[in-house]
Amino acid sequence: MFDDVEGLRKVATLKVSRRVVPINVAVEASPPKDSYFRCHGDPEMSLDASVIVGDGGADDFYFRTSAHASIIPPCLPRLRRVTIAKPCTRGPSGAISLWPSAHRRRKLASPAWKSARAAYELAKQDWVQLLWNSDLRDLRTSIVADGIKTEPNWPTDKPLGEWLRSLLRLGFTDKIIANPRASPMSNKLRGLAD
Repeated sequence: MFDDVEGLRKVATLKVSRRVVPINVAVEASPPKDSYFRCHGDPEMSLDASVIVGDGGADDFYFRTSAHASIIPPCLPRLRRVTIAKPCTRGPSGAISLWPSAHRRRKLASPAWKSARAAYELAKQDWVQLLWNSDLRDLRTSIVADGIKTEPNWPTDKPLGEWLRSLLRLGFTDKIIANPRASPMSNKLRGLAD
C-alpha cells in the first residue's frame, strides 16, 4: 500500500454532493451583509403576501393570512406588502432563509426598498452581496461575486410548491396571524395584551 509514496502525495479531489435539510428557517429583513446569496428564480418559490413587523424589529415578522383581509388600525404602521419566501442560500454553506422584500407592485418610496428588490432580481442569476452605504442611505446591490462558479443545490426531492410550504411553516412557527382580532400580536398592538 505504501510502495507509491508519490502517488499518495497527490491531492485527491473530493466529489461530494450534499443536500441541505432545513430544520430552522430564519425570516430575515435582508441577507447577512458578510455573505453572498442566491434566490430561487422559479415563480413557484415566491409568494406575494402581507407581514407585520413585530416588536423584535427588522427580523421579527408575523405572516398575515389572506383569509382575514381586514387589519386592525394600530397594526397598519407595521404592515408590509412583500414578496416573501424567496429562499436564499448563502455561499457554500447552503444555509436557507426566507427574505421578505418590497412587493414588486408596491410604490417603492425608499431607495433601499428599490435596491433590495433589484438585488432579489439579480440574485436569481448571480451570487450577490448587499452592503449598506450610510452616505447614500441605500444598499449597494451591484456587488456580484466573481469567484463563485457553483450553482445552489436547490432541492429536487419534492415539488417546489411543497418545499415552499414546508419552509413557510418552519420560518413562521408561532407567528401566523389568521384572525387579527384573536392574534396575541394584534391584541398587543391594540393595547389589549402584554
